[in-house]
Amino acid sequence: MRILRPFSFCFRLLVGWGVLTSATWATTIRPPSFEELVDLSGRIVRAEVVEVRPFEDSHEEDRIVRTEIILNVLESFDGNVPVGELRIRHLGGEVNGLRLEVGAMPKFESGKEVVLFLHSEGRFICPTVGWGHGKYRVDRTASDGVARIIRSNGLPLQSIAQVAEPIHGGPMKAQSFDPLSQPDGLSLAQFRQLVSNQIQAGRQDR
Repeated sequence: MRILRPFSFCFRLLVGWGVLTSATWATTIRPPSFEELVDLSGRIVRAEVVEVRPFEDSHEEDRIVRTEIILNVLESFDGNVPVGELRIRHLGGEVNGLRLEVGAMPKFESGKEVVLFLHSEGRFICPTVGWGHGKYRVDRTASDGVARIIRSNGLPLQSIAQVAEPIHGGPMKAQSFDPLSQPDGLSLAQFRQLVSNQIQAGRQDR
């Protein structure tokens, strides 16, 4: 298997989007606050991942790999996306023995239900705002039947303050006690309401 390392191309792209990269393809993302996550999103959806489709592409003289994710949008939290098929793309993936890895890129798996905070339509290295901070899985396996929100690191999102915590390397120390924290994780209904509240607050500030 050949691992593509078009360093000059990706370095230009990643630095242009405020992402630090090294020769080992590690990336460092500044976690957004919950307010920033919502306010910077052009589209916020709950969707099922239908298919993950990597494909070979090119940029100037570089061979690269991109991945297209086909979604079935179940609901739009902000009303900006109709129910039905939505396609997003990110840089990186593996196809025909070629692999391009971009650190911190969120992973998608067919059949999973997710909540995504997406950039407005356009071409982005990563379609989600804040990279992994803009992708949450909906877990419906709890014995109480409550659908809960799971972060990209597989841990439950217990409060919106955790949005700004690093996904890898362990949680930050809490600055203050959050009375709305849910030990088992925020439910989908709670998360939806919090997002809606922030959308309304952002509109009032404009």
